[in-house]
Amino acid sequence: MARARKATELAVAQEKMPAFMDSDSKRGQEGVGVEDLTIPRLQLIQDLSPQRKKNDPQYIEGAEEGMMFNSVTKALYGEQVIFIPCFYKKEWVIWKSQSEGGGFLGAFTSQTEANREFRDQGLDGQVDKKGNPIYEINDTGQQFGLIVDPDGHAEDIVLSLSKTKRKVDRQLNTIIKMAGGDRFSRMYKIRAVQDENAAGQNYYNFGVELLGFVSDEALYRRAEALYEAIASGERDVNRDEV
Repeated sequence: MARARKATELAVAQEKMPAFMDSDSKRGQEGVGVEDLTIPRLQLIQDLSPQRKKNDPQYIEGAEEGMMFNSVTKALYGEQVIFIPCFYKKEWVIWKSQSEGGGFLGAFTSQTEANREFRDQGLDGQVDKKGNPIYEINDTGQQFGLIVDPDGHAEDIVLSLSKTKRKVDRQLNTIIKMAGGDRFSRMYKIRAVQDENAAGQNYYNFGVELLGFVSDEALYRRAEALYEAIASGERDVNRDEV
Protein backbone atom coordinates (compact mmCIF):
# COMPACT_ATOMS: atom_id res chain seq x y z
CA MET A 1 0.00 0.00 0.00
CA ALA A 2 2.81 2.43 0.91
CA ARG A 3 4.59 1.71 -2.39
CA ALA A 4 1.39 2.40 -4.38
CA ARG A 5 0.82 5.65 -2.50
CA LYS A 6 4.39 6.78 -3.15
CA ALA A 7 4.01 6.04 -6.88
CA THR A 8 0.80 8.07 -7.01
CA GLU A 9 2.43 11.02 -5.26
CA LEU A 10 5.34 10.89 -7.72
CA ALA A 11 2.98 10.93 -10.71
CA VAL A 12 1.03 13.90 -9.35
CA ALA A 13 4.16 15.84 -8.40
CA GLN A 14 5.70 15.48 -11.88
CA GLU A 15 4.53 18.76 -13.49
CA LYS A 16 6.96 18.84 -16.44
CA MET A 17 6.89 16.16 -19.13
CA PRO A 18 9.87 13.80 -18.76
CA ALA A 19 12.47 13.89 -21.56
CA PHE A 20 11.72 10.27 -22.53
CA MET A 21 8.15 11.19 -23.58
CA ASP A 22 7.20 12.59 -27.00
CA SER A 23 5.60 15.99 -26.45
CA ASP A 24 3.98 15.91 -29.91
CA SER A 25 2.40 12.47 -29.58
CA LYS A 26 -1.39 12.23 -29.14
CA ARG A 27 -1.74 8.43 -29.07
CA GLY A 28 -4.95 7.24 -27.40
CA GLN A 29 -6.81 10.40 -28.43
CA GLU A 30 -7.56 9.30 -31.99
CA GLY A 31 -11.27 8.73 -31.35
CA VAL A 32 -11.89 11.99 -29.50
CA GLY A 33 -13.25 14.81 -31.64
CA VAL A 34 -14.26 18.34 -30.69
CA GLU A 35 -17.87 17.13 -30.57
CA ASP A 36 -16.88 14.82 -27.69
CA LEU A 37 -15.56 17.69 -25.56
CA THR A 38 -17.57 19.98 -23.31
CA ILE A 39 -16.60 23.48 -22.25
CA PRO A 40 -16.10 24.04 -18.50
CA ARG A 41 -17.80 26.88 -16.70
CA LEU A 42 -16.17 29.77 -14.86
CA GLN A 43 -17.71 29.83 -11.39
CA LEU A 44 -17.46 32.03 -8.30
CA ILE A 45 -16.86 30.76 -4.79
CA GLN A 46 -19.33 32.09 -2.21
CA ASP A 47 -19.27 31.95 1.59
CA LEU A 48 -21.20 28.66 1.73
CA SER A 49 -19.86 27.09 -1.45
CA PRO A 50 -19.04 23.35 -1.18
CA GLN A 51 -15.57 24.13 -2.60
CA ARG A 52 -14.69 25.60 0.83
CA LYS A 53 -15.84 22.61 2.91
CA LYS A 54 -13.11 20.07 3.55
CA ASN A 55 -15.55 17.20 4.03
CA ASP A 56 -17.33 17.87 0.74
CA PRO A 57 -16.39 15.95 -2.46
CA GLN A 58 -16.27 19.30 -4.32
CA TYR A 59 -13.69 20.79 -1.92
CA ILE A 60 -10.80 22.68 -3.53
CA GLU A 61 -7.71 23.28 -1.42
CA GLY A 62 -7.00 26.99 -1.07
CA ALA A 63 -10.48 28.07 -2.16
CA GLU A 64 -11.64 31.38 -0.68
CA GLU A 65 -14.66 33.63 -1.15
CA GLY A 66 -14.52 35.66 -4.34
CA MET A 67 -12.14 33.31 -6.17
CA MET A 68 -13.04 32.00 -9.61
CA PHE A 69 -12.52 28.38 -10.61
CA ASN A 70 -12.85 25.95 -13.51
CA SER A 71 -15.87 23.64 -13.04
CA VAL A 72 -14.09 20.69 -14.69
CA THR A 73 -10.41 20.94 -13.71
CA LYS A 74 -11.15 22.72 -10.38
CA ALA A 75 -8.24 25.08 -11.10
CA LEU A 76 -8.40 28.33 -9.10
CA TYR A 77 -7.98 31.60 -11.02
CA GLY A 78 -8.01 34.18 -8.24
CA GLU A 79 -10.36 37.17 -8.20
CA GLN A 80 -9.98 38.31 -11.83
CA VAL A 81 -9.35 36.89 -15.30
CA ILE A 82 -8.90 38.18 -18.85
CA PHE A 83 -11.80 37.06 -21.03
CA ILE A 84 -12.32 37.00 -24.82
CA PRO A 85 -16.03 36.46 -25.58
CA CYS A 86 -16.62 34.31 -28.68
CA PHE A 87 -20.26 33.28 -28.86
CA TYR A 88 -23.53 34.00 -27.07
CA LYS A 89 -26.49 31.69 -26.60
CA LYS A 90 -29.69 32.30 -24.60
CA GLU A 91 -31.26 29.19 -23.06
CA TRP A 92 -34.00 28.15 -20.65
CA VAL A 93 -32.52 25.42 -18.47
CA ILE A 94 -34.32 22.97 -16.18
CA TRP A 95 -32.40 22.11 -13.01
CA LYS A 96 -33.06 19.96 -9.95
CA SER A 97 -32.20 21.74 -6.69
CA GLN A 98 -28.88 20.98 -5.00
CA SER A 99 -30.70 20.11 -1.75
CA GLU A 100 -32.31 17.20 -3.60
CA GLY A 101 -29.12 15.99 -5.26
CA GLY A 102 -28.98 18.46 -8.14
CA GLY A 103 -28.97 17.66 -11.82
CA PHE A 104 -29.43 19.01 -15.33
CA LEU A 105 -32.70 18.01 -17.02
CA GLY A 106 -32.58 19.89 -20.31
CA ALA A 107 -31.80 23.15 -22.13
CA PHE A 108 -34.21 24.80 -24.56
CA THR A 109 -34.08 27.69 -27.00
CA SER A 110 -37.41 29.14 -25.85
CA GLN A 111 -39.37 29.46 -22.61
CA THR A 112 -42.37 27.84 -24.30
CA GLU A 113 -40.37 24.67 -25.01
CA ALA A 114 -38.99 24.60 -21.47
CA ASN A 115 -42.47 25.05 -19.94
CA ARG A 116 -43.86 22.24 -22.11
CA GLU A 117 -41.10 19.85 -21.01
CA PHE A 118 -41.59 20.93 -17.39
CA ARG A 119 -45.29 20.00 -17.57
CA ASP A 120 -44.74 16.79 -19.55
CA GLN A 121 -42.30 15.50 -16.93
CA GLY A 122 -44.69 16.42 -14.09
CA LEU A 123 -42.12 18.64 -12.38
CA ASP A 124 -44.40 21.54 -11.57
CA GLY A 125 -45.50 21.73 -7.93
CA GLN A 126 -42.94 19.31 -6.53
CA VAL A 127 -41.46 20.72 -3.30
CA ASP A 128 -38.96 19.59 -0.67
CA LYS A 129 -39.58 19.24 3.09
CA LYS A 130 -39.21 23.01 3.53
CA GLY A 131 -41.72 23.76 0.81
CA ASN A 132 -39.14 24.96 -1.71
CA PRO A 133 -39.49 23.93 -5.39
CA ILE A 134 -37.38 20.91 -6.28
CA TYR A 135 -37.26 21.80 -9.99
CA GLU A 136 -36.95 25.18 -11.67
CA ILE A 137 -36.48 26.79 -15.06
CA ASN A 138 -33.71 29.39 -15.29
CA ASP A 139 -33.30 31.70 -18.27
CA THR A 140 -29.55 31.63 -18.77
CA GLY A 141 -27.09 33.58 -20.89
CA GLN A 142 -24.25 31.31 -22.03
CA GLN A 143 -21.19 33.52 -22.63
CA PHE A 144 -18.67 31.27 -24.41
CA GLY A 145 -15.09 32.45 -24.73
CA LEU A 146 -11.45 32.14 -23.70
CA ILE A 147 -9.69 33.06 -20.50
CA VAL A 148 -6.10 34.14 -21.00
CA ASP A 149 -3.35 33.96 -18.36
CA PRO A 150 -0.45 36.46 -18.11
CA ASP A 151 1.72 34.19 -20.30
CA GLY A 152 -0.83 34.25 -23.10
CA HIS A 153 -2.06 30.68 -22.52
CA ALA A 154 -5.79 30.38 -23.33
CA GLU A 155 -8.49 28.01 -22.08
CA ASP A 156 -12.03 27.46 -23.35
CA ILE A 157 -14.60 28.59 -20.80
CA VAL A 158 -18.23 29.65 -20.50
CA LEU A 159 -19.95 32.02 -18.09
CA SER A 160 -23.42 30.63 -17.38
CA LEU A 161 -25.30 33.70 -16.20
CA SER A 162 -28.71 33.17 -14.61
CA LYS A 163 -30.73 34.53 -11.68
CA THR A 164 -28.79 37.40 -10.02
CA LYS A 165 -26.10 37.16 -12.73
CA ARG A 166 -28.51 38.02 -15.55
CA LYS A 167 -27.74 41.72 -15.07
CA VAL A 168 -24.05 40.93 -15.73
CA ASP A 169 -25.13 39.06 -18.86
CA ARG A 170 -27.00 42.10 -20.15
CA GLN A 171 -24.14 44.44 -19.23
CA LEU A 172 -21.54 42.36 -21.08
CA ASN A 173 -23.75 42.06 -24.17
CA THR A 174 -24.33 45.82 -24.17
CA ILE A 175 -20.62 46.65 -23.90
CA ILE A 176 -19.75 44.19 -26.67
CA LYS A 177 -22.41 45.59 -29.00
CA MET A 178 -21.31 49.17 -28.35
CA ALA A 179 -17.67 48.22 -29.04
CA GLY A 180 -18.61 46.83 -32.46
CA GLY A 181 -16.78 44.35 -34.68
CA ASP A 182 -16.50 40.60 -34.14
CA ARG A 183 -17.47 39.47 -30.66
CA PHE A 184 -14.00 37.98 -30.23
CA SER A 185 -12.07 41.06 -31.40
CA ARG A 186 -11.68 42.52 -27.90
CA MET A 187 -10.56 41.48 -24.43
CA TYR A 188 -12.37 42.11 -21.16
CA LYS A 189 -11.49 41.92 -17.49
CA ILE A 190 -13.87 39.74 -15.47
CA ARG A 191 -13.49 40.25 -11.73
CA ALA A 192 -15.26 39.29 -8.52
CA VAL A 193 -17.31 42.12 -7.01
CA GLN A 194 -19.47 42.39 -3.91
CA ASP A 195 -23.21 42.48 -4.65
CA GLU A 196 -26.46 42.33 -2.72
CA ASN A 197 -29.61 40.34 -3.51
CA ALA A 198 -33.25 41.36 -2.99
CA ALA A 199 -33.16 39.98 0.57
CA GLY A 200 -30.22 42.23 1.48
CA GLN A 201 -27.72 39.36 1.56
CA ASN A 202 -24.18 39.96 0.29
CA TYR A 203 -22.61 37.67 -2.28
CA TYR A 204 -19.98 37.75 -5.01
CA ASN A 205 -20.95 38.51 -8.59
CA PHE A 206 -19.03 39.11 -11.81
CA GLY A 207 -17.88 42.60 -12.78
CA VAL A 208 -17.02 43.47 -16.41
CA GLU A 209 -14.49 45.94 -17.82
CA LEU A 210 -13.50 46.49 -21.48
CA LEU A 211 -9.72 46.36 -22.02
CA GLY A 212 -9.06 46.64 -25.76
CA PHE A 213 -8.39 44.73 -28.97
CA VAL A 214 -6.85 41.26 -29.09
CA SER A 215 -3.36 42.12 -30.34
CA ASP A 216 -2.00 38.57 -30.80
CA GLU A 217 -3.09 36.97 -34.09
CA ALA A 218 -2.69 33.40 -32.82
CA LEU A 219 -4.98 34.19 -29.89
CA TYR A 220 -7.47 35.84 -32.23
CA ARG A 221 -7.51 32.77 -34.50
CA ARG A 222 -7.99 30.52 -31.46
CA ALA A 223 -11.01 32.60 -30.46
CA GLU A 224 -12.32 32.53 -34.03
CA ALA A 225 -12.03 28.72 -34.10
CA LEU A 226 -13.97 28.42 -30.84
CA TYR A 227 -16.68 30.66 -32.27
CA GLU A 228 -17.00 28.42 -35.31
CA ALA A 229 -17.09 25.22 -33.24
CA ILE A 230 -19.89 26.49 -31.01
CA ALA A 231 -21.85 28.07 -33.87
CA SER A 232 -21.78 24.73 -35.73
CA GLY A 233 -22.98 22.83 -32.64
CA GLU A 234 -19.75 20.85 -32.22
CA ARG A 235 -19.06 22.26 -28.75
CA ASP A 236 -21.33 22.99 -25.78
CA VAL A 237 -21.17 23.84 -22.10
CA ASN A 238 -20.41 21.23 -19.43
CA ARG A 239 -23.59 20.71 -17.40
CA ASP A 240 -22.40 18.25 -14.76
CA GLU A 241 -22.98 20.78 -11.96
CA VAL A 242 -25.50 23.55 -11.32
